[in-house]
Amino acid sequence: MNRFGLRGGLLACVALGLVAPVGCGEGSDGATTGADEDAGAAPADAGELDSALVDATTSDVVDDRRIEWDAGPDPEAPIVEAIWARGSIFCARLRRPTGTAMECWGNNTNGELGRGAVSQAGTTFKPFPIASAEAVGFKKIANNGSPLNGAVCAVTADDDLKCWGRGYGGGSPPQPSVPDEPLLTGIADVDMVEANACALTTNGNVACWGGNTQGQLGLGTRDFVNHPVPEEIPGFTADQVACGLTTTCAVKDGEVWCWGAIAQLGNGIGFGWNATPGKVLGLTDIKKVQTHRYATFALASDKTLWFWGILGSTTAYTPTKVLDPTPGDPNRVLSDVEDIAGRCVRFTSGKVRCFPLNATYELIEVPRVENAAVLEDSCALSSAGELRCWGANSYGQLGLPPTVLPMATSSVAMEL
Repeated sequence: MNRFGLRGGLLACVALGLVAPVGCGEGSDGATTGADEDAGAAPADAGELDSALVDATTSDVVDDRRIEWDAGPDPEAPIVEAIWARGSIFCARLRRPTGTAMECWGNNTNGELGRGAVSQAGTTFKPFPIASAEAVGFKKIANNGSPLNGAVCAVTADDDLKCWGRGYGGGSPPQPSVPDEPLLTGIADVDMVEANACALTTNGNVACWGGNTQGQLGLGTRDFVNHPVPEEIPGFTADQVACGLTTTCAVKDGEVWCWGAIAQLGNGIGFGWNATPGKVLGLTDIKKVQTHRYATFALASDKTLWFWGILGSTTAYTPTKVLDPTPGDPNRVLSDVEDIAGRCVRFTSGKVRCFPLNATYELIEVPRVENAAVLEDSCALSSAGELRCWGANSYGQLGLPPTVLPMATSSVAMEL
C-alpha cells in the first residue's frame, strides 16, 4: 500500500488565503475552516507530520485506523481520472489494475459518501467506493457543503440526476445510498450550495430547488418556504449555471445572467433582490461564471477575470476586472487565467493562487502545486497525476484524522 507523502514548510492560514479572518474559519460553502476545529490543535504544515502510522486512539472512527489509502491487493498506485473536492466531501474516480471505482471520503454524518451507512462521528478519512454499480460512470458529483445537513447529487452516464444524503429543508432521515429512481432526467450539470441547488438540462433549461429567501431560484418571487421539488425557470436557457448562497448566475451565449440578492447581480445596485434572470451589462465572451459567498467571478475567453460583489476590502456593484498589482504597476490586470473554482484560480503556468477571505485584495499562491491541469475548490490534479489538497480537515477530507491534522496551511500530497 502507498502512504501519504506529507512535506513542506509553514505558511499562516490567513496568508495562504484559504480561511476567513475571524477565528480562521469560513462558512459551510467554503473550502476551509479553522475556528471549529479541535480547540487545542494548531494548524499544521504538511512537513510537521509523521505519516507512517496512526494509532487507533487518534482516530474518531474505529474502521479508519490507517492513514494510507486502501489500495487493496493492487501493487501499483491507482490513476486519478477525475476529482470533485469541495467542503467536507471529496470524491475521485480511481483506475486500478483490477478495475475502476468512484471512491469518496470525508463527512458521512448523513450518508453523503453513498456507502449505504452513516458515520455517527461523521469522519471517514479512508476512501470507500460509492455502493452503486453506476457510480463509476458518474460525470459530475456535487455537494451542498453543509456538514450538518449534507446533500450530494451526481449526474450519471445516462444523464440522470441522483441525490442522496439529506434533501433541502431538513426533517427527512438520511438517505445513505444512491437511489434507484432519479430526481431529474436529461441533466447535463448540477451545482449546489448550502440552501439551494440548480441543474442544467441537456436542452439548456435551468431547474432549481431549495431555499428562496432572495429569489435565488429564479421563479419570479421570493419566499421563506423550502422548495424540495425542482422547478424550471420559465423561458430561460443557459450554457452553464453556478449557485451562490443568495445569488444564482448563468452563462448564456457568452453573456452572464444573474438573479437573487441584488448586491451580487452586477447591476449597480447594492440592496434588494430580483427573482428573475437579468443580464449583467458590459460582459461578453464569458466562458465560466463562479458565484462564491459574497463575490461573483466571470472568466473571459481572453483569460482575464471579472468580479462584482465583495472581494476582500473592495466592493463593486458592476463588473470590474480583477487586478494583480505590483509595486511598479498597481493597476496591472490579472491575466493567463485558465479556470476558477471556489476562490482559487488556475493559471496557464499550472500554478494555483487563492483569494484570501480577510480584508486584503490579493492572490496567494498555494505552495507545492505544480502543473495543475484540474482545479477543484480544495484540490488540484497535476498533468502528471499528482493530487494535492489543502485547507480544512474537520472531517478527514485530507485523508488524515482531524486529531492529527486539523488543517493544512499548504497543499498535502495525496499519494495513492
